[in-house]
Order: sequence, then C-alpha cells, then structure tokens
Amino acid sequence: MPWRRTRKKVERPIDVSRSIEESLEDAATGEEQEDLAELADLDDATATEASTGEPDEDRAPTELGDKLRVALEAPAKRGGLLRSAPRGIAMDRRPGAARSEDPHASYPETDVDLSVEAARGLRLKNPVMTASGTFGQGVEYAELIDVSRLGAIVNKGTTPSARPGNPQYRIAETPSGILNSIGLENPGAAEVARKYGKAWAELGVAVIVNVAGYSVDDYVYVVHEMTGTPSVVAYELNVSCPNVKGGMLFGCDPELAAEVTRAVKAETDLPIIVKLTPNAPDVVAVARACEEAGADALTAINTVLGMRIDTRRRRPILGTGSGGLSGPAIRPIALYVTYQVAQAVRIPIVGAGGVTSAQDALEFLMAGASSVQVGTATFADPLAPLAVIEGLAAYVRQTGLSSIREVIGAALPREGEG
Repeated sequence: MPWRRTRKKVERPIDVSRSIEESLEDAATGEEQEDLAELADLDDATATEASTGEPDEDRAPTELGDKLRVALEAPAKRGGLLRSAPRGIAMDRRPGAARSEDPHASYPETDVDLSVEAARGLRLKNPVMTASGTFGQGVEYAELIDVSRLGAIVNKGTTPSARPGNPQYRIAETPSGILNSIGLENPGAAEVARKYGKAWAELGVAVIVNVAGYSVDDYVYVVHEMTGTPSVVAYELNVSCPNVKGGMLFGCDPELAAEVTRAVKAETDLPIIVKLTPNAPDVVAVARACEEAGADALTAINTVLGMRIDTRRRRPILGTGSGGLSGPAIRPIALYVTYQVAQAVRIPIVGAGGVTSAQDALEFLMAGASSVQVGTATFADPLAPLAVIEGLAAYVRQTGLSSIREVIGAALPREGEG
C-alpha cells in the first residue's frame, strides 16, 4: 500500500533463560502479529481475514465494512460491471451485476448528445475521461465499472524504460485533496503496449497515452513504441510533472514545450494534447507556443506544487520532500487557468483539477473546456466518472439543450465585454 502510519515502537527484551535464536523468533512472531492487526484495521478485516485472505463468515458487521459493501454493490444496481473482461481481469458473474451484451442497453446518458471534440481530429461520445495516474491502466477498474461508458481513459504516465517510482511515503492527505509523489512508476513503453493493448481493445474504451520523459527524444521514443497499439486515439504530453526531477522543465518554458510538441507531431498522425503546469511563470505563453507548434489540444491543469511536514519527526512527510497537490483544493486554480487559456487559443482544452461532480464539470465546460478529466475523486469513489456522465446527461435533458456542446465557453467574455 502507498501509505501507512508510523508504527509505534515496541521494545521486546531478550529472555536470558532462553537461546538467542528462540527469543528472536518470538520477537519476529510479535511483529508479524502487529502487521496483521494493522492490515486488518486499515482494510476493515478480522485477523483471520487478514492472514488467510478469505472472508470470515462469523465476523460482526462494522460501519466501514457496510460502506465498502454499498460501494461495491452500487455498480451492480446501476449495470456498471463487466460481463466479459480480458484474461487476468476479475469479473462479477452475479446475475444482473454485469454489463449487458446488448448494444442497445440503456444507460442514463443514452439518447442524449454528449459528444464533443476533445482535440482536433478526436471526437468522443461524451466529455468525461479519467486523469493520468488515478485510473491505473484502466483494466484495474474494469471489475467495478463499465469503462466503455467513458469518453476516454488516460493511462498512467509512460516513460521509455521501466521506472520504480519515488521512495516512500508517496501520498499524504491534505484538506480537500492529496499530495502525491509517485514518480511515474511504470513498466516502460514497450511493455505497456504489449501488456495492455489487447485488454484496452477488449474493453472497448478509447485510450489517451500519457507520455513522460527527460528529453525530447524520450517523448518521441514512447510515441514510436506505442504506435499501432489497439485503442490508442491520442497522446497527452506530460511536460508538467512536479514530482520527478526535471519533470516541469519543458512545461515551464514556452520554447521547450513547443520543441517537444513539434518533435512528437512529426512522429505520429494521432492528436497531441499538451498537459500544462500551473507552476509555469506564464501558463498562457506556454499554451500559445504549444498551439503554434501544432498541439491539437491542451490539458489544464496538472497538479500544484505542495508539501506537508511531519511535526513529530520534523521532516517532510513525502519521501521526495514535495509533491503534486490534486483534488477539490485546486479546482479554483484549474478553472482560472482554463478560463484564461480558452481566451488565448483556438484549440480544444481538457479541464482537469478537482472534478468530483457534474456541477464541477459544467464549470469547466462553461469556462471554455471541451471535456474534463476526473482524477482524485476516483480514489474516494470509483464510480465518480460515471456519476459525472449521468449528471451531465440529466442537465441536458432538464435544460432542454440539444447538445452539451451548447454550454462550452458560455461563461467566457462576450464580444465587447471587458
């Protein structure tokens, strides 16, 4: 697990009447029991369940356990689980819990025009996608929701070679958000293409590959390795990652951002989306430079630099000291950047940063975004992206709109306004 509270130190004196080996064995047993107890506490499990991995039929119900069961049962009631999934992906085979194989199966968004142009040359059936780093490779969530209902998924940041990620701790909670310093842990471009391409195709979901690197050649290499991978419809250039060394280098400099954009555009015919960082001295200048270099869309925004201090240890909580802040805490910043960039460029914008509901998504759309990404919200509720889709569909119906596209940019200054 990515984060665990600091364990209380327990002194275990050596019993001199016994051999050193016996005493050390007892100490190790005690530590193992503590591990099981802590795991049980975190996962709302009994000691038996923590040690065997099997459900304990005699356990007494708890409030946390009830909440977990409700969360897992909700997709079944809403028709959100998969009936057929790629090899190696768990499935819910209960009657009524699976996605219908009938192509005419009805969802709340059925018969509502939610289609949008997410990037030049990229039309999505609805404006809701997942944010990179919060949805794994998509297959992990396939056992909970019908991912084919999403406009698209953005996979975990992909680098030329495998990366182990940053040292622990990698995640810290903050008011209305989280700090993360994952460090782009991934198996590398070639392995991502080999391992997940077929699964993406079987899931029937459009995939935008998030590309990261330390040089222009790194970005080009990843795109080259992913060429021809099933279901990949676009690339999102991560020039703005705040939790790896040099990760924001390209995103803070208009000329460097443009250089990366041009190089990748020369490598592929698929749309290129550049992910902007709010930590740049002039985000609008970077946006304009990327558009001029051929970018087909922009994502606004990546996470905001932040940190927390462990006052007991008097040291930063995250292993790298600082990390990226995400969640509702940054939504006003993301909205502001989206609003400013939308007035400076003509290419589509993907709004990202603290989207938890259809109301949040509408704010981004009205600020000039053509689509949105749901990220941190999925940690608390894996169904959040689907709830946003359903909420937008309800809004279109209730307001009598012919399409969700009618609200895009609705809050931008009208001609003649200051």
